[in-house]
Amino acid sequence: MKITSILFIAILVSMSSFAFPAQTRLSITVVGNKNIQIMVGNNQYQGQDNSTVISNLQPGHHVVKVYAARKNQKRSIWGNNNSAQLIYSSTIHVRPGYYVDITINRFGKALVDERALQSNGRNDEWNNDTYYEDDNRYNDRHEYNRRPVSEQSFSSMVQTLRREYSENSRLVLAKQIVDRNYFSTEQVKYIMQLFSFENNKLELAKYAYRNTTDQKNYFAVYDVLRYSSSKEQLAEYISRYR
Repeated sequence: MKITSILFIAILVSMSSFAFPAQTRLSITVVGNKNIQIMVGNNQYQGQDNSTVISNLQPGHHVVKVYAARKNQKRSIWGNNNSAQLIYSSTIHVRPGYYVDITINRFGKALVDERALQSNGRNDEWNNDTYYEDDNRYNDRHEYNRRPVSEQSFSSMVQTLRREYSENSRLVLAKQIVDRNYFSTEQVKYIMQLFSFENNKLELAKYAYRNTTDQKNYFAVYDVLRYSSSKEQLAEYISRYR
């Protein structure tokens, strides 16, 4: 009887592991390209504009290839080797319960980041990080668990941004990086200094404020802004943020 009970419990545990597999997610974004298609193993995925999100991949190693349509190419690029350009190819390891994010700049250089996912029964949220219930409010349960990216990760991000010669492309990429990470005020200040145009610095300062971990120190970024009008706009934005 005891052996039978043990076997029954083992079967239930095994069945539950199949019934509720650890979720995974892979997102791929290509800066400056509006027509991409992706191969993950033998599976094909069509990008939505310049990005795509693939949910519930089998955990493990996956060969990821990203193709971009050549200039003025509008129709599907599958099945025509001359119509597609391979811009990225690598083997990516997806861990159970993790979100892997790949951002590829216009020169084929990729920034790969991962975060743990925690299922809450309604949707997926970052483990040990804040997620948004709407566009303006943080989830209070995770408010104090935000941490800025490590210096190593930050250095990699900066190098990726510096490779973007176009300020517009650099700003797009910077926003995508901000969306997926948290930064200290000093890190935001450093990123702002990668831009020459005042309007880009101001736009990034506004955009990064929500994902800054020490907002009480945000006055430090004003030093990067040249004009009083820009500083006034940022101050007004911060005062109205909440």
